[in-house]
Amino acid sequence: MKEKILVLAYPGIGKTYMAENFTNVSDFEFQHYRYDYGKYKDLPLEQIKGRTEIRTDRPEWPQNFFKALEEELEKGRIVLVPFASSLFVVLDYLAKSKGVKVILAIQDKNSFEDIANKFRKRGNSEEFIERRRNDFKRCHDMIEKSNFDSIILMPNEYLSDGLKRLGLNLISGKGIKNYH
Repeated sequence: MKEKILVLAYPGIGKTYMAENFTNVSDFEFQHYRYDYGKYKDLPLEQIKGRTEIRTDRPEWPQNFFKALEEELEKGRIVLVPFASSLFVVLDYLAKSKGVKVILAIQDKNSFEDIANKFRKRGNSEEFIERRRNDFKRCHDMIEKSNFDSIILMPNEYLSDGLKRLGLNLISGKGIKNYH
């Protein structure tokens, strides 16, 4: 049986980089499972994140996401999902899941301004950045209270560095970007 590894990683720490550089990684976004973007659905992902004026909630959330996530975990890749306090429901689900190694990853508490600058460079809206700013401390609090494994990344350190520190084997090559 393939090991099931799920990493909830705070935005801006290298999920996309990992999917582009490690064949055993899947960058698994939840946006299109949670929201319907209607006529904007074909815009680049970074441009629609946090844009509440162009989305509506999907009634099948979160069951549609859990089903797709389970299918992805079965493939034996390291599955990366964005970590945000709005995904409490995912943590509750994972706590009940058996056979899934869950790792929470976030940057050092003092690094948000560097993260905000990364968001701007990749085209995220100011609304998205402000939501992330408000969510950053809540995510740190969640990690402190959690029984899941966790990684706190230091300045100039990325998700791949933290996962290697935990002993995960990352295989060079192109991975998967699951942006449905």
